[in-house]
Amino acid sequence: MKSLISILAFLLLVNIQGFSQTLYSLNGTWQFALAKTEKEANHLAQFYSPQFVSNKFKLVPVPSNWAVLGFEEPVYRGFSNQEASEGFYIREFSIPENWADKRILLHFGGVWSSAEVWLNGRCLGRHDSGYTSFSFDITGLPSTKETNKLAVRVRQITREYKCDVYDDWTLGGIYRDVTLEAMPRERWLDYVNVQTVFDSQFKDADLKIRAMVGDTHATTLPGNYVSPGKPYDLLFTLFTKEGKEVVRRQITVPAHIATGREASLVLHVENPHHWTAETPYLYNLRVDLVEEGKIVHTRSERVGFRQISTEGGIFRINGQAVKLRGVNRHDEHPNVGRATTREQWLQDLKLMKAANINYVRTAHYAPAKGFIELCDELGMYVGEEISIGGGHRGIPDPYRMYDPSYSSAILVRSYETIMRDINNPSIIYWSIGNEDPLTSLHMASIKLVKAFDSSRPVLIPWRSETWLPEEIDMLSAHYWQPQEYDLWAAQAGRPVITTEYTHSNGTDGTGGLEARWKALTRHPSGAGGAIWMWADQGIKTPILNKIYEPYGNDEYLRVDRRRGWDGIVDSYRNITRDYWETKAVYAPVYPLIDKVSFISGQDSVSIPIRNDFDFTNLNSIKISWSVWKDGQNMDSGEGVIEGLPHTMSIFKLPIKKVGKVCSEETCYVWFVFTRADGTEINRKAVELEPSGVLKDMYSPVHRLTVIKDEQVVVQVGEAQYLFNPQTGHLASAMLKGRKLITDLYPTIWHKLDYCEAALLRGQKISKLVDLNRYTTLVKEWNIEESNSKIVIQTKVEYTVDKKNHFSVAYNYSIATDGKLYVRYEILPEVEMPWLPIIGMSLKSSEELTQIRWLGLGPYDAYPNKQSAPILGVWGGVAGSKDVTGNKATRWIERFGKSSGIRISGSGYMEHRETTPEIVNILSAVLGRPEGGRKADESVPQLRTDMGEKFIGEFSIALY
Repeated sequence: MKSLISILAFLLLVNIQGFSQTLYSLNGTWQFALAKTEKEANHLAQFYSPQFVSNKFKLVPVPSNWAVLGFEEPVYRGFSNQEASEGFYIREFSIPENWADKRILLHFGGVWSSAEVWLNGRCLGRHDSGYTSFSFDITGLPSTKETNKLAVRVRQITREYKCDVYDDWTLGGIYRDVTLEAMPRERWLDYVNVQTVFDSQFKDADLKIRAMVGDTHATTLPGNYVSPGKPYDLLFTLFTKEGKEVVRRQITVPAHIATGREASLVLHVENPHHWTAETPYLYNLRVDLVEEGKIVHTRSERVGFRQISTEGGIFRINGQAVKLRGVNRHDEHPNVGRATTREQWLQDLKLMKAANINYVRTAHYAPAKGFIELCDELGMYVGEEISIGGGHRGIPDPYRMYDPSYSSAILVRSYETIMRDINNPSIIYWSIGNEDPLTSLHMASIKLVKAFDSSRPVLIPWRSETWLPEEIDMLSAHYWQPQEYDLWAAQAGRPVITTEYTHSNGTDGTGGLEARWKALTRHPSGAGGAIWMWADQGIKTPILNKIYEPYGNDEYLRVDRRRGWDGIVDSYRNITRDYWETKAVYAPVYPLIDKVSFISGQDSVSIPIRNDFDFTNLNSIKISWSVWKDGQNMDSGEGVIEGLPHTMSIFKLPIKKVGKVCSEETCYVWFVFTRADGTEINRKAVELEPSGVLKDMYSPVHRLTVIKDEQVVVQVGEAQYLFNPQTGHLASAMLKGRKLITDLYPTIWHKLDYCEAALLRGQKISKLVDLNRYTTLVKEWNIEESNSKIVIQTKVEYTVDKKNHFSVAYNYSIATDGKLYVRYEILPEVEMPWLPIIGMSLKSSEELTQIRWLGLGPYDAYPNKQSAPILGVWGGVAGSKDVTGNKATRWIERFGKSSGIRISGSGYMEHRETTPEIVNILSAVLGRPEGGRKADESVPQLRTDMGEKFIGEFSIALY
């Protein structure tokens, strides 16, 4: 009797694309046993036998990875020795009686890394490749009357497993779909391959189809000679996605017996919809095998009309030059490991598209087929990688790709990757391995790929040499500086792409993304790049985390913080600061200017808007705008303009309501660009600079007095500034007897964040010390008095320890306007080769609970990372997430209900949740590193080995 589970499974028979190809899912509950040692594996070696009984088996879901289920601790980047656990799987199933005369295939979507398979005690074979799909022909083996026993032994280590190990988790298991497919037994459609080719005007197109028909009819003549047999028909029908027939053609195939035959056909389609990431239109192709007037087998494919070219050294899709705004993506999720689901694929793609990402590099293997199909449907370019290495630096064997005995491993992975996804329009190139040398095995893979698919270019990630063989259509480089990308793309004779170019280490990385992107893509040959990485590489298990430090508040989640903590979203796809930076840098619509001048009373100004979409006209983009004077909204509206792809258009901005502008006021306009579906593309600010600015009508003049005692007190109007000659610092500042400032002192250090700390790899630093923990010694102290200002000049030495000290020369100037002007020169002599920050720490009274600033916000900003924040007035409660971090500022305010402080002229503000009373007023901050690599030389390095002084200045006003 058939089990209830098998009956239910059969009721879930599905028809691909609505046609008649029958699949039977074997996903669900399986029996599983884990053998952690060779001895345990030997005890289970006969598990496939119908008579085998063991109490070690437990029920588990398939697809799954057994480490994620808690059977053992996950392993990062392969095994340190040649021993690893093995998994033993058993699945009992039944099939319908009418399958007795069918040809049946058993499909595995993915097993890591080796699968040895038995059915009803008979060995079907073994497959050694962890990321590719494979199948067994089981025709005649399963019973239609009895329950069948499928047994799978999964090994993690084989001689070839090194081809599937990268800088990521090593997760054993049957982690993708397992299915049975039934078809006619004697003649069937084996595969259907398609290619679309446009005419020279990219108007009409030919759909080229190759259909392989398999045939196992028995011979009928004596001596095993083949009889003539009977002809059959193939019916090809193309439908729109709405189901309307576009074109139909039927051909008669001459008889062939006991051999397969590939039939070729061209369907001419007039003016088809073009498939691109911006216009992902899919047709449905149905191919019917017709014998004696009856359809006996059907296959279907979704077809996207798109054509790729690299002619002239430019990457083009459908004749148009395209820029690839990309990320690298591992096919994994913390809750399921690599057994990812449609819900998770959809979440990734929606988040990516919202961030203006149009390209995914599959790092470093073929992802789930369903993910590729969603890329077809939603519109996402994919560079698909063949999993054959990471062989240049011992991950784990640097010489593997020079060993010809690995040829079978390389060719199997190449063939299985290409044949599974050859028809998917989202695949725009094939990538051979990762960061490998060029070897004979790579060339063998490339030639095999190009023999099967001449329609797509091929590249080897990390190989950028101009002398590479002509079969390598595109050049690739990793983690170069902007200047290097600029020169490379300017001289390249082939399209160039940086398949990894900015490493988003930690939550503070992704430095220099905009500079690299612009340097590469300003040239016709610069096709684009992919950020490393889309999501943090986190794995969650039901076992308490005993190895890895807690990730956020989740003690059960493992993230290797040296290597796997590098996403622009976290493991659970929560958005980070770097996601917004990516969205801003990749935005295809933006103002071409940061500032525009106007005359008071002018009706409008012209703002040039760039359209970097490849296929979308600006007339489908809504432009919302709002004009601001400091934090006050003066006017707003929305509009639409015409603009072809890759062109500039003019937006007329009304500014009449701006009115008169005083010298201390800042005017700007915010632009928000929105797609037709309501999702936001980008927001940017343009500063409005008035000509002939009105000066403030009233500038107060106060009397200056100085009291010299243990402290020097400078009185100016109702404000008092108190200086300590023993430290050289401003000790406090008061207004109307109320203390607002309680200290002002230098700062050249903070606890290094993960990204900054990564820069120290390989550098001999005896021990990191807090350079803000110092003793002071005043070397000079001088006061100059006049009717217009009081100037205090002092030089102070700060000693941290024997190896670390610095000096600061101060110039404090108090003018009759009541403001304190501060200038400082800091000369460090420290063991650290660079400093994270340079400036002054201002400590204020508890009543000043609010912080506000004019500058870039709301996100953190650094010299080489400020695309996401925009000009405006921002603020919040001191110590809150709204104001903590590093902000680019023009002025800063600390204020309470009735009083406050304004600091003007500062470059950056640093504020910490742990010290809400302190604001760091910074003249310089370290350019954001990425992946342990310093920012390029055009960005402030704050180096301490040059003997140079760091200079800053700002003013303080009390109110």
